[in-house]
Amino acid sequence: MSFGMKKQMRIAQPLQWMPVTKEGGPDLYAGIYAGINFYWEVEETIPSARRYVAAFRQRFGTPPLDYSSYGYSGILELARGVELAKSTDSDAVATALRAHPEYDHYKGKQWWRGCDNKSFQDLWIIRGREPDKVRGEWGLLDVVNRVPADEHLDRSCAEKGLA
Repeated sequence: MSFGMKKQMRIAQPLQWMPVTKEGGPDLYAGIYAGINFYWEVEETIPSARRYVAAFRQRFGTPPLDYSSYGYSGILELARGVELAKSTDSDAVATALRAHPEYDHYKGKQWWRGCDNKSFQDLWIIRGREPDKVRGEWGLLDVVNRVPADEHLDRSCAEKGLA
């Protein structure tokens, strides 16, 4: 890090994206903490992630990154809503998803909160691996902790003026 910051303090950033991590490389990101919405190595502990990562690797030859995962889940969730609603009408799809809020497409249980249509999902705290600990081209991070989805970590519907 510029000006020796990593020698003086621990560095944390709110969110990390894999393409940025890969581009910066392990020398830059080693020891830096961040939050991430999906990291492919969670396949080691989450069955739906294991299935998703295996299928993605087979098709594309690399593990999925955060944004490809969001797109995958978004399309599956839209298809689930259409199937539940037996319609492509957007209001019917939204109503069907609110009535069946839980889903797990690729990283464990997620759910929709009806008052604001917010998706609640886990977040992982990661730390950049030291260069000699990197696993292949994409194994740049260690998962330090999982922050389980919890509506109490967000403002309530009443606090948002939606109740």
